[in-house]
Order: sequence, then C-alpha cells, then structure tokens
Amino acid sequence: MIKENSFFAKIKFYIFALIFLLILGVVIGLLITVGLNNKQEETKLSNLENNNQIIDLTEKIDEPLTEVEENIDIPVVSSQEDTPLQIGVDLPAGIYKLISKQPTAFYRISTTYNADFIDIKDNDVFSSFTYIKVDDGDYLTLIDTDAISLENSPNHSIKGDSTHQNVKYLVGKDIQAGSYNVSPDVKYGFVEVSNSPIRSQSATVLSSYITKPLSINLLEGQYIKISQSKIMLNQ
Repeated sequence: MIKENSFFAKIKFYIFALIFLLILGVVIGLLITVGLNNKQEETKLSNLENNNQIIDLTEKIDEPLTEVEENIDIPVVSSQEDTPLQIGVDLPAGIYKLISKQPTAFYRISTTYNADFIDIKDNDVFSSFTYIKVDDGDYLTLIDTDAISLENSPNHSIKGDSTHQNVKYLVGKDIQAGSYNVSPDVKYGFVEVSNSPIRSQSATVLSSYITKPLSINLLEGQYIKISQSKIMLNQ
C-alpha cells in the first residue's frame, strides 16, 4: 500500500513538474515575443525618422533644380545609345533638329519601344545635321546625335561648293527660298525635297538619284535632303 502511494506521488510530482515547465515555456515565449515586437517598433521609428530626413533633404535639393529648369529655354537631348525616348514623356512632341559631331549618326522613330520593322515610322543615317518630327506616343532612338527643338536650333548655311554627305536643310531657316543647282559628286548623288521633315509619300515633292546637275525651285517651309552632292544658289 505504501509503495502504491509512493508511486502515485511520483506520478503527481512529474505531472506538476511538466505543467510547470509548460507554463514557464509559455511565459518565456511571451516575454521574447514582446521584446521582439518592441525592437521592431523601435526599428520602424528609427527608419521612419531616417526616411523623413531623406525626404527633407531631397526636397531641399529639388528646389534649386526646379528654378534652373524654369530658366532653361533650349531643350537639348543627348544621344541615348540605343535607348528609346518616349515622346510625350521623355521629350515633347514636335519638330527637332538633330546635330552630330560624328562622321555619321543615326535616328529611328517607331510606334513601339522594341521597334520591330513594321513599327518603324522613319529612320536614317546622316552626317552633321537633319530634321525630324515626332508625335506623342512615338519612340525616338538617337545614336551619336543631339536633338534640339526647332525654335531653338542653330542655322546651317551653305558653305561654298563643298560636297554634302547626307544632310537636310530647312528652307527659310538654313537657306533662303529660290532656285538652286544641285550637282552630283563624281558619278551620282541624291536629292529629296519634301513638305515634311520625315519621309511621307504624300509630302514628297522630289526624290531621285542624279547623275548630272539638276535645277530645282525651293519654297519656304520645305526640306531638302542631299547626299553625295553639291548645292548652289542660282544667281
């Protein structure tokens, strides 16, 4: 009988010990959870204070930049090395003069960012300068050239009887309206007269390779592209 009581007493002791350990574990777990939550709250507050400091600094930095931007009247966009610009987002729609200091430069106007063949509205390789027109939603790729808005772009006048590799003049801005003589360099040349800065069948007045001098009349507002040719104003 005594042994049975001793056995049951041991079982009760183990049960109470197990219950005590479980309660102790729960209490310790709660204490750890509360401690971690407090630590997280402190971290959040610290990060929030740091973020507020960063925002304040950014706002202070942006103030003079805004003033500078308001004083800039000539939007010049540099070459992006095959990274398309979205017109209406990165650059306003309109007519631009592309100017390059490299022997050759390139532009592409497309209706999509990836510029598949069927999405290309206009593209060309040129030297020195040319003109383009872009609309909202277009994508413009520039390589080795800068874009300047038409109203702020410099003029390029004809210099002597030098051969033009591939340039485009705006009549009334770069050269005056009138009668001109275009002659090929060596064997052949190319001349194109258009009422638009980009290629369009409806706007094209003349587009032809030439093997002998050609006399043409240019009107103000027209664009003339010449390649491997010389152009001289008829006196």
